[in-house]
Amino acid sequence: MQRPNASIVFASVLILSSSLPVLAAEKVTGVNKDFQRLSETTANVPDKPGHTFKQVTVVWKSVSSNPKFGEAWANAVAQQDNFGADINERGYGTNHYQDGDVSYFSFESALKTTRKDGGDFDTVGQGKFTFLGGTGKFKNAKGSGSYTCKFSPKGGQCDYEAEVEM
Repeated sequence: MQRPNASIVFASVLILSSSLPVLAAEKVTGVNKDFQRLSETTANVPDKPGHTFKQVTVVWKSVSSNPKFGEAWANAVAQQDNFGADINERGYGTNHYQDGDVSYFSFESALKTTRKDGGDFDTVGQGKFTFLGGTGKFKNAKGSGSYTCKFSPKGGQCDYEAEVEM
């Protein structure tokens, strides 16, 4: 019995693999806004002045340019390690879509608050997030992205972008 030529086997595998469907990552961009803090628990950490540790629960509205994502309400629980004006945050959340599907995500960010006269402030930050699956069309969602945020006493928003496989 004659063995097949290695180049014929390789060519056959290449042809077969090129005919299989490929999951292409979709670009998703959007804005998170209308943030509302539902709860906050704070512990003072006595190692340095101004060091606190917080657990917060927040909800917000998310609007995406990608029709598969559309509009959603998100809720998240985060832990914040605060050193005066510097905040390191990490947490987990859920996006609730209008059709009943949900997607899960984790996130971490670094923020900085600048205090102004009269009690005003500006907070800016950036972070990364990762999709962790979900239900319905988001069951196998995976991918990651980044965001930038700006907040003031009048409100704020976070602009985001991601590459997601569904």
